Amino acid sequence: MRPLKLTMQAFGSYGKRTTIDFEAPNQNLFLITGDTGAGKTTIFDAIVFALYGEASSGMNKKDGTELQSQFVNYEVEPFVELVFSEGNTDIYTVRRIPRHIRLLKRGSGAKEDSESVSLILPDGREYPQKEADKKLEEIVGLTKSQFMQVAMIAQGEFMELLRAKSDDKKVIFRKLFHTELYQKIVDELGRRRKDTLAEIAQIRTVCQTEVGHIIVPGGYEQGEALSAAKHRIRFSDRLSVTDMELLLEELQKLCDVLYIEKTEAQKLYDQAGKERDQKRDTCIQAENLLNFYEQLEQAERLLKECDASQEEIREASRLVGQIRDAYEIQAVCQRFQDAENAAADTKEKLSKQQEALPGLMKVFQDAFGQEQVAKRQEEQELEAYTKVSERVKKALETFAQIQKAKKEERERQAFCAQTVQREELARKDLTELEEKEIEWRKQAEELEDAEKLLMLWQVMRDEADGIEADLEALRKTELDVEAQRKKMRNMWQSIRRFWMRRPVFWQEKS
Repeated sequence: MRPLKLTMQAFGSYGKRTTIDFEAPNQNLFLITGDTGAGKTTIFDAIVFALYGEASSGMNKKDGTELQSQFVNYEVEPFVELVFSEGNTDIYTVRRIPRHIRLLKRGSGAKEDSESVSLILPDGREYPQKEADKKLEEIVGLTKSQFMQVAMIAQGEFMELLRAKSDDKKVIFRKLFHTELYQKIVDELGRRRKDTLAEIAQIRTVCQTEVGHIIVPGGYEQGEALSAAKHRIRFSDRLSVTDMELLLEELQKLCDVLYIEKTEAQKLYDQAGKERDQKRDTCIQAENLLNFYEQLEQAERLLKECDASQEEIREASRLVGQIRDAYEIQAVCQRFQDAENAAADTKEKLSKQQEALPGLMKVFQDAFGQEQVAKRQEEQELEAYTKVSERVKKALETFAQIQKAKKEERERQAFCAQTVQREELARKDLTELEEKEIEWRKQAEELEDAEKLLMLWQVMRDEADGIEADLEALRKTELDVEAQRKKMRNMWQSIRRFWMRRPVFWQEKS
């Protein structure tokens, strides 16, 4: 950082606007001289305040209203403006106004304004005020304390740099001469060295563990050298590449020897396997032959036993045949006995039915006579029913006329009396019809009783007579009676809806 121009106003001992142009003289060395209190230190304070917002003195720090000049009124605004260069071409302008007291624009009195800073970049842009301090420190490359120890040492503070610790001096000089890159390289190499050492330690541990698994054969000629190399690697704190190469050479020799021994052992193993297979096949053949001999001996013993028991087997076969014939004869005999018993039972039943046949024939004749009487009565009642039906039809027609007369009551009042008489006659006819219906019901019940007697006779006749011709005759008779019965039921269907519950006539009669 190289200062080019410094402007101060109402700052410290400088009340009026004062500008110091460091480019006016053609030289690189300046002498600031003057009496005590002339403002020599204020110049340094102004430069440091413009860059960092604080005065240059490290022991007597000043900021804010302490930097405002006492030689001018509060109407004059204090500020410091520094133009400096970084490098050869980049020129920056920083203007900083300290915290100060100013008069109110309206009315009397004063107020305190806060600090503000403005940074103009080489391209003419103004940097944001909130980040201006950080950007200035980045441009200069030093903190305020480092800048005070290197670039601008206040009176009586030069000894602080000399008495500073080596680490602090390293940091200051590193930033001053831009050697941070080399420190980063050193740090990176140190980190890599640390990682490499850790990896080497891990590899050493793995190698020592694997070396511990090596087993040296007892009869190996160079076993002592291999064991010594194994011991050195396993119990050494520092892993030697030479020891590892020596161990690998010894292991390679051991592997070659073992390979040769393995080849010879494999040949012996294959030969022994072939001999084993041949002996196993011979043994299997011998076992099979021995099993065949045992089977032959067992078959010969069984043959002798069969020859000895041949007569017994023949006798047993003959007895088996007789037993089978006896079983067949026994089944036929049993069926014959069952047939005889069934025939005896049938004869006994037949004799009983023949004894009961005359009584059944008498019952049949009586039932047949009653059936004829019932048929004649049925014909008479049918004829009476036809007449009554005609009268009922006429009565219904009359009733319809009565209904019609009711509708035409006003027009045909003269026919009212005649209609009432006809209605009474119809009611009388209906009463007579109901009485006839009761008589017809009794006759129908008697007819049903006759049918029941006929059915009973038919059942008894079936049990008594086994002849098919008589059975067919009885069945035809039963069908004829059933047809007559159905015919009567169809004829009386319109009347039976008025019947009451039929009494159990058969039980009372019996």
